[in-house]
Amino acid sequence: MTMWKAIFPFLAALFVGFSCIPGGINKIEDAENDEMFQTALKFAVVQHNNGTNDTVLYQVVKVVSAEVQVVAGFKHIMTVILGRTNCEKEAPHHRCKFEVWSRSWLNDTQLISDKCDSIERATE
Repeated sequence: MTMWKAIFPFLAALFVGFSCIPGGINKIEDAENDEMFQTALKFAVVQHNNGTNDTVLYQVVKVVSAEVQVVAGFKHIMTVILGRTNCEKEAPHHRCKFEVWSRSWLNDTQLISDKCDSIERATE
């Protein structure tokens, strides 16, 4: 019993320190400098651009939220503001939520969700 009294605080601190629970969704605090997130974001935007009938490309104006979930790989969940690359100053932007699933050991990345809505620029 004495051994558990010594080990328990260590295990509790370890659990709190590594609170990224497999299957849980965790906020990415520094998305701008997170290499895996940026790779997933670029992939999502390319796939989004390839999937539209628009004659212009969209680019990221702002990252609204960035999360990651560990599920047999990494699922990056992101909400971003996209703007057209050749648009008038007052043209509306789009708020998009993308989900990208990456399994590096299979060399596989998939865009599993792509949902966008037009928004007024003032609501960004």
